[in-house]
Amino acid sequence: MKKRILTIAVTAVLTTGLLGCTTGPTAYGPSQNSGLGFASQKIESDRFHVSFTGRNVDEARNLALLRAAELTKGAGYSHFRVIGSGVNGNGKSGSPVSTSVGIGVGSGSRRGYYGRGSRTNVGVGIGINDLGRALQGNKVTVGMEIILMNAMPEYTDDVYEANSVIKSVRPEVFTH
Repeated sequence: MKKRILTIAVTAVLTTGLLGCTTGPTAYGPSQNSGLGFASQKIESDRFHVSFTGRNVDEARNLALLRAAELTKGAGYSHFRVIGSGVNGNGKSGSPVSTSVGIGVGSGSRRGYYGRGSRTNVGVGIGINDLGRALQGNKVTVGMEIILMNAMPEYTDDVYEANSVIKSVRPEVFTH
């Protein structure tokens, strides 16, 4: 019985630890039930907040830039400037599940029982919230605020040409 419990516990730990490694690239599209995808909000006529939730920081950043470029072109502009950005999420490597295994050995006697006995106990703990996060996989959201422009300004820090972004990022996009 003890071997069976330990085998189940080890299998659960290994399975949940490997779940993060089996996910592929995120499909490009609006955020749906899984929480993966893009979202955008118009702040002013030429100012938007754009975000993308993906499996890792690089993917999320590239696809947020792609969404910003699409919004720029759709509004009739040629360039956009990123005026602020941030990263939020659990895209770190390793398993998002915290587990613990405890083994105890003891001896003693019980009332009404003749003789002394020894026993070994094995306990395994897996956090319910951690397990839910593991089943969802890593999620990272990159958000950015952009201003749309029609010409390349003198300063070029954080300014992107929409067509160039679309051409360079689009080939890496996988759609389902």
